[in-house]
Amino acid sequence: MIEEETPQGDSQGHDREIVTIRLTDLQRKCRSVGSRNQEAADMEQRIVSILGRLEPGDDPDADPIPFTALARELYAVERFFESNGFLSIAKEVAHVERTLEGMAHPDEPEEEASSNDPGRVDPEPGTEPDEDEIETDAAEHPSRWSVPKPLAAVMFLFVVALAVCIVIIVRHNAPDPPKPVALPEPTPAPISQPPTSSPIAAKPSVAAAQPAPGAILAEAVGKARLALADGDVDAAIDELSRAALVDADHVTVLRTADKIVNLLVDRADQAVDAGLWKIADLTLLRARRIATRFGLDTESIREAAHRYSQMARFKLIKPNDTGAIRALAGKRVTVYLKDESTQEAIINGVKNGQLLLDQDSTVRGGAMYYIEKVPIRDIDFLKVWDD
Repeated sequence: MIEEETPQGDSQGHDREIVTIRLTDLQRKCRSVGSRNQEAADMEQRIVSILGRLEPGDDPDADPIPFTALARELYAVERFFESNGFLSIAKEVAHVERTLEGMAHPDEPEEEASSNDPGRVDPEPGTEPDEDEIETDAAEHPSRWSVPKPLAAVMFLFVVALAVCIVIIVRHNAPDPPKPVALPEPTPAPISQPPTSSPIAAKPSVAAAQPAPGAILAEAVGKARLALADGDVDAAIDELSRAALVDADHVTVLRTADKIVNLLVDRADQAVDAGLWKIADLTLLRARRIATRFGLDTESIREAAHRYSQMARFKLIKPNDTGAIRALAGKRVTVYLKDESTQEAIINGVKNGQLLLDQDSTVRGGAMYYIEKVPIRDIDFLKVWDD
């Protein structure tokens, strides 16, 4: 008997077809960039690997497709296009990532990152290897381009034998010293020309060995932390992406990503204090994306977003920006004077270097309305409320 597919299965199959079509198009775009950027070929192979794991198997007992892990692997592809100026393609990759994350089951386990180095030993939980240990690990696993020791010994013996032959040839062809002749007056000795070396072709030097993956990871993490110390978040994210290509689940990569998230949340708070609400929202969204890609805790981000939603929004206006003040006539304003006092009223306008404020005061039998004039030179800044 043929089992009927559930609506959820139909929806997931439809989403998988859409994701497969988009990934195939991204693979073509990576191939078109490959002739100019070698890293594009690596991104294409990563997409091919993801496409292979998206294919549904015939075995009903097979493990479910790890959609969340596949979405995290696409983060490197997104950063590649973004760092090379292809912002529209990077947005397409981000859309595919969100689709894969939406297809994941709530109880789906994350796929464990595999290591290409069979001799690697994972650090114990809660411990972080220092950079000296990372460099030692890189030294113990030389590159595949390094010269084997037996071949290096043969090359050394060949160079020594070649040097001995050159010395023998030079001594054999050296001119005999001149015989002394008795002369009435001494004459200066002839200047002999130095012997020229035999034109023997030099042995080409061995190409410099390529750095090991451990060295690449250590260098990228170190540069990311230096960029964070200088406050350059963009450079820190670029170096973090380069380290994630080697090992996205390494403890140093995850801790550096957590530091970047904390710095972005702090900058969002600073933007709120300055009344820059749009910048604060965008900065918080960027922090959430990095935390999601590396599987970090997003509690601080959620708390900041909730705190912003409960705050009354305002704009900070300089007193010399008279055009903006006139445009905000009728708005409630808090005037901060240079003598550190404050005053609340309704903006009426600006005239003759004075800020006009609508004021009212309660008197017996009703209220009295009047216009108060405050010299602009005495104002530090204005906080105009959106209510």
